[in-house]
Amino acid sequence: MGLIDYWHIARRRWVIIAAVLVVFLGAAAGYVSTLPTTYVASSSMYVSMATGTSVNDSYQGGLAAQQRVRSYLDLATSTTVANRVIDDLGLRMSVREVQSKIKAFSPPATTNIVITVQSSTAEGARDFANSVVAQFRRLIDELETIVRDAAPAARIVVVDRAEIPSGPAGPQTKRILILGLLAGLAFGCAAAFVRDRTDRTLRTSNQLEAILPVPILGIIDAGRPGAPDETRRLRTRLLRDGEATSVLVAGFSPRSEPEVAVALAKSFADTGSNVVLIDADTTGYGSSSADSAPKSPGLSAVLQGDVPVHEALTGWPEAGFTVLPLGPADEQTADLLASDRFAAVVAKLRTDYDHVVIEVAPVAHAADALSVAPLCEQTIAVVALGGTSAPQLRGALATFGDNTLTGAVAYSKPPGNRLQRLREGLRL
Repeated sequence: MGLIDYWHIARRRWVIIAAVLVVFLGAAAGYVSTLPTTYVASSSMYVSMATGTSVNDSYQGGLAAQQRVRSYLDLATSTTVANRVIDDLGLRMSVREVQSKIKAFSPPATTNIVITVQSSTAEGARDFANSVVAQFRRLIDELETIVRDAAPAARIVVVDRAEIPSGPAGPQTKRILILGLLAGLAFGCAAAFVRDRTDRTLRTSNQLEAILPVPILGIIDAGRPGAPDETRRLRTRLLRDGEATSVLVAGFSPRSEPEVAVALAKSFADTGSNVVLIDADTTGYGSSSADSAPKSPGLSAVLQGDVPVHEALTGWPEAGFTVLPLGPADEQTADLLASDRFAAVVAKLRTDYDHVVIEVAPVAHAADALSVAPLCEQTIAVVALGGTSAPQLRGALATFGDNTLTGAVAYSKPPGNRLQRLREGLRL
């Protein structure tokens, strides 16, 4: 896979990426809100030994001081120092809590000691650090004094006293949020990639071609400049493959796609032919369900014998062809589509018009396509790319059975409501 492929995955799955990103950012913000504000103050000291005046004595004293510093680091966080700090400042903390807030280190090859402490306030951090230094020095003096009233063998001098910190040291909100952002992006992209790889949705004509047992007669991407030309190619291929007096447009996707039937009927009409479009989609989502479509008693009334066919037909000036709307369908309408009455309606319209285009409910929702297909010379399957999975298409093909299927149309529908899409269909 190349960068373009990953970019397409990101565009398709941006919702997953955004959702994971929001979750991680929210978790990071929640974690930050639980962390207390801390201030850090530090003080540095210098350790020296009581030695002679010669160079050799000074050298030996420096080595001895470095050796002592390693022991002094442990004493700075000792229980004795912690207890004395508690007594000095009147802290309401345990010895372990005080010890956990004290850190002592020495730069390599030096006799310097730096003590840092943490506190919830800036002034508290300064006082805490100075108290720890004072009690630490007192303890060292006691340990290094061998003879009463004599000077200690080692001396600790304060180089820098602790000052009030200029700002809090924690929590590091910006850093934690950035880490949350990066983690959210990483996990979001990973989730999007996994979801895309496991998704069985058909998105390209190549994926569709690998499943269909018939050729793809048209690849209509509604809303694109080339869509009208592709509809003309579909019309030409239907006319080339044989008689196209009657054409059934059957949906092999979960939802009805009336735009293709409307576009095909208009394309036939653009050649000067006399065309009628029959809306036999019993789901109620056919072309005549749009507000802009003409209304009449409809096919349901014709099949029930209430009105003759010619009274149910109505013109669609915007489209340039005649329409037989579905009308107020009921439970019996689907059964009547399989009756001789509907066969007679189709036969009559085939004699009166050059082309009869019939749209029916999706194969997965109703058996209408199986009943109407034998009445038509050609049947085309409409598959909505991006809205149909491979198992759904295979199921529709199995349901359609051994009925003759001329070809298929790969249809990419534009965003918007049904009325907008039908208007788009009139422009195809």
